[in-house]
Amino acid sequence: MRLRLHKKRIGLVSLLTVVLGVSLLLPMAAPQTAKAAQRPLFHEAVRHDIGGILYSAAVEDVNRDGKKDIIAINVPEKIMSVLLGNGDGTFRNGSQSPVGSLPRKVAFADFNGDGAVDAAVSSSGDNTLSILMGLGDGSFLPETRVLVGAEPIGLVQGDFNGDGNSDLAVANNSSNEVSILLGKGDGTFSTQSLYSVGINPRSLVAEDFNKDGKLDLAVANNSSANISILLGDGNGGFAAISPLSSGRSPIGLQAADFNQDGNLDLAVAANNDNTVNVFLGNGDGTFGPVSTYPLGSLPLDLELGDFDGDGNLDLLGGVQGASVPILFGNGDGTFQPPFSDSYPFAGQVTSGDLNGDGKPDIVTVHAGGYLQVMNSAADGTLNLALDRYEVREDAGSVTVAVYRTGGSYGQAKIRLLTLEGTAAAGRDYSAIDDTLVFDQGETSKQYSIPITNMVGYQGDRSFQVQISTPSNGAVLGTQTVSSVMILEGADLPDTTAPILDASRFGSIDHYSGVNDQLYGDDNAVGEAGTVVRAYLWNDADGDGTVGGGELGAGLVVGISMADGSVPAGDIGDLAPGIYVFVVTATDASGNESELAASAAVSVTLAKGASPEPADTVPPVWPTGAKLDFSGLASSAVTLEWPEASDDTGIEAYEIYQGASRVNSLSAAARSYTVTGLTANVDYTFMVKAVDAAGNGSSDLAGSVRTPPPSGSGAGSGFSETGPITAPALLAKSPESRLKQLSLTAAGTALVMTPPFQADVHDYAALTRGAQVSLSFESLHPLAKVEINGQIVKGKYTADLKAGDNLLEMRIYAEDRTSTTYRLTLTRLPSEEPGTVSPLPFNDVKGHWAHAEMQAAFSMGLVKGDISGTFRPDNDVSRAEWTVMLDRLLKSSRAASSGFFTDNGSIPAWAKEAVDGAAERGLITGYADGTFRPGQSLTRAEIAVILGRVLKWPDDGKVGGNSEAGAVLGGLAFEDDAEIPAWAKGYVRKAVKQGLLQGRGAGRFAPNEQVTRAEAAVLLVRLSRILDVS
Repeated sequence: MRLRLHKKRIGLVSLLTVVLGVSLLLPMAAPQTAKAAQRPLFHEAVRHDIGGILYSAAVEDVNRDGKKDIIAINVPEKIMSVLLGNGDGTFRNGSQSPVGSLPRKVAFADFNGDGAVDAAVSSSGDNTLSILMGLGDGSFLPETRVLVGAEPIGLVQGDFNGDGNSDLAVANNSSNEVSILLGKGDGTFSTQSLYSVGINPRSLVAEDFNKDGKLDLAVANNSSANISILLGDGNGGFAAISPLSSGRSPIGLQAADFNQDGNLDLAVAANNDNTVNVFLGNGDGTFGPVSTYPLGSLPLDLELGDFDGDGNLDLLGGVQGASVPILFGNGDGTFQPPFSDSYPFAGQVTSGDLNGDGKPDIVTVHAGGYLQVMNSAADGTLNLALDRYEVREDAGSVTVAVYRTGGSYGQAKIRLLTLEGTAAAGRDYSAIDDTLVFDQGETSKQYSIPITNMVGYQGDRSFQVQISTPSNGAVLGTQTVSSVMILEGADLPDTTAPILDASRFGSIDHYSGVNDQLYGDDNAVGEAGTVVRAYLWNDADGDGTVGGGELGAGLVVGISMADGSVPAGDIGDLAPGIYVFVVTATDASGNESELAASAAVSVTLAKGASPEPADTVPPVWPTGAKLDFSGLASSAVTLEWPEASDDTGIEAYEIYQGASRVNSLSAAARSYTVTGLTANVDYTFMVKAVDAAGNGSSDLAGSVRTPPPSGSGAGSGFSETGPITAPALLAKSPESRLKQLSLTAAGTALVMTPPFQADVHDYAALTRGAQVSLSFESLHPLAKVEINGQIVKGKYTADLKAGDNLLEMRIYAEDRTSTTYRLTLTRLPSEEPGTVSPLPFNDVKGHWAHAEMQAAFSMGLVKGDISGTFRPDNDVSRAEWTVMLDRLLKSSRAASSGFFTDNGSIPAWAKEAVDGAAERGLITGYADGTFRPGQSLTRAEIAVILGRVLKWPDDGKVGGNSEAGAVLGGLAFEDDAEIPAWAKGYVRKAVKQGLLQGRGAGRFAPNEQVTRAEAAVLLVRLSRILDVS
């Protein structure tokens, strides 16, 4: 059966009967369904005259400018004509290339491997293909001919033998065959191979229908009313399987996945039935039963595209005597009834994105020698959201918004630019001239304009933002210009000089060889923080006013304090005499008080002789000196000591009982009896030699216990200096101060304000970390340290919540007196540790776990910080490990329900992972209900968590602490006894399965912390066991 043409315009039809080889029969009626489709928007069709009689057209970028061009086939003039696209849906005339007799269809590929698009045109009048090598600019070299079968019409390109070169398949209408021409990669082809198909094959497609990675062919046979399926062998050969029965006169064959099941389907126009046939593929080269939909009068062509923008493929029909119809796809392999909206009449159609809006446009091909282009359109009204924006100059940027109302179909573009006002582009803000693109369905766009934070006071200033030239059918609204007011962030400039009272300044007359000084009493300067200078004044003309050349260089005396005083500052080692200085104060804005006689300070210097240097050498005890005890009784003891020596002589000997001085004796004294003691009590005594300058020797100390009352039965004792008649112990010390205190976070020392001193009790520090580690030492070794109610030794780790955290350290002396130190630790806002790094880690090269860390990174399990570091040897915290594990397990998110009493201290980036892990029973926390997110994870704890992930049976449970409940089992480690009972079974299994190993010397080290590198290794090993990629 032959194709039918509509009986209209008899003269042209008669010519087509000869040229195209078609017959003229009446159309059949097509059934209709009632479901309406979404109305796509197109601009009015634009006509482009080509000349002659056009058979077909195609869309391709033949000049490599990224813009689609149209290529038309002119039958009687034997020309391939090019219209070069401008990217906006308009076109300009391009090249015209001669081809063979009665040309029909064109296919494009890079046949000679030069990167330019080449063309192949079927010439039905001389049974050849015209091969045209493209020059890359839209023009082509003269044709070369390749012989094929009788009356070639349809053709398609593809790599049929897998050699990387483009091959051709041609439907030969009169010889009922398909020619296969294998490309050699240089623009030439091997001799054709022929495969028999049905009667009068006119169109064909090349796709992988059986999903074996090799291209297959489907061929629409016009007169035998079927579709041949030829399965490719990947070497350029094909084998036919049973054909598909179709409607009458199938033509315009297309292949695509209409039902989105991953299998290729077929659609073909049935000319004599006025329908389109759809066959859904099974993925093995076979197809399901035909589904038939009305298409229109005597269809000659079929084209694919998502014309309504819903994500489903639609069918565009080329029909005779009526507007071209669109059948909108439902995405499940079914289609809605034909839709047409005064579109052109055309039997041949093609499509492509001609105006760059991401939607297919329609090209209709007319035998009268012209094309019509319908570009997809958009709708909506575009307005700036506000007529005025305000932004502080230190905000960094201002964000303006553009709204699209009244419709959101299609892609619309609009120009956005800035216009200067009192604010200058490049100084106050960055000039903008850009395009905003609204894709289909988008109703708002935001744009950030950088704002410059100017130094100093500039005042408020403004500029404008304007939108203009909407594209593709969208229109401008009424709000097309907005003003942006930049609000000055700096204070008004300070132009007032500080007030200075010269009467409140005085001088210090030092000895010769020492600089003399000026100082200011309270309220000498009316503003804190000013720089005070003194100018030596020589009133040469005696007029009592400060004149030019009468002042020396300004000497900086000091900085004024909050109470207006000025600490003493040097003015030089001046000779005896009377001097006059003019004193000024200069504030931070550079305002200096007046250089006037009213600011003069008179300085009188006597400059006496320097005194003898002060004695700084302390007395010393003779070598081997010790404090002796004698006459020990239950209420008294005598202290004895040797003579100390000093360069200026001993002034006195001071006697201490414990920390209290009880007497001061003359330099001649060598003993002292202490009375009033209590029986059977420990006492510490100390003697210190002091010279006239107050320098003290080292302490000569000893301790003793008084004997019990007579008849108590107590035995003899021992003092530090030898045997005595009662046991000796140290008396209770009252020392309750710290000797050292420091803070670290993530291995980095924190700055304490003020720096630590034993007698300063209040400190502050800032950090972004979730934990802070304290290191400390008391002055007395037997003093006890309590932090927030917990007795600790040497080190303490504190979990921090966001904002201020108060830690109280109470130091208890032996005698139970105490001193309290207060630390205010402020945790600043921070992102998750390990914000995604765009580069591989830069601190893992050469590390023993380098490969596993990179593997964990590639799997998205671990992340580095913003500088690309991973910190492999840092401890992994419980929160960090839980997040890493959650990424591996891809757990569904649990609603945050606060499983732990310290839920508020769990960082936001870890909450979902922690709640999910707790809900699944992977973590249980501590006996007091806390999770302690910042605490480091131990090797014993991680063994238990791994066991829970792998669902190891926990028969033989025993009680425990943090991650309790494990099976018991023998372990071969030297430190087996140190492994908690609740972890032993899990440790044994983790070691047996190769998840965990010892740490050398036969030790497992259960209570040592897990590092970030070890965590990455465990995740990779666990992923292999779980078969997670």
